Amino acid sequence: MKLHFRRISPNVLLELLNEPEFSNSLAYLVDFVNHANLSIIPREYSIEVSNDYITVSIILYSGFELNEYYELKNRTNVHIVTFWDVIPIMVEFQNIHVKFIDPHVWLFSIISRSERDFVSKLKHLKNLKID
Repeated sequence: MKLHFRRISPNVLLELLNEPEFSNSLAYLVDFVNHANLSIIPREYSIEVSNDYITVSIILYSGFELNEYYELKNRTNVHIVTFWDVIPIMVEFQNIHVKFIDPHVWLFSIISRSERDFVSKLKHLKNLKID
C-alpha cells in the first residue's frame, strides 16, 4: 500500500474507497442517488470521491477550508463530509456546510447495498439470536 498521508487512518480510508462498494455507498448516503464510475483522488487535506454528477470531499485535516474548499465551491452537487464528529463544530469550518457521516451508518449501508455473497451473509448477523 502506497502511503499518501502522514497518518495511517486516512491511508486505510483511501484503500477502502478504492473498492466500488465503499465509494458507491458513501455517495449514496449523501444524496440518495446511485452513482457509479467514481474516481478516488487523494488531496493534501481530503479525499475526493467524484464523477461527472457528484463530488464528495472527505475532510481529513484542518487546512481544507483554506485551500481545497475554494476549488470545490464552484462545482455542482458538492458534498463535504467527515467521519469525525468534531469537524462540523470547529471554528475553522463554521462557514462551510459539513455533513457528519457515522462510520457505522456507512458500514451498514455498504452491507445492505452489497451484492457479494459473503457480504450478504453478514446481514444475518444483526438478526442472529442464540438461545
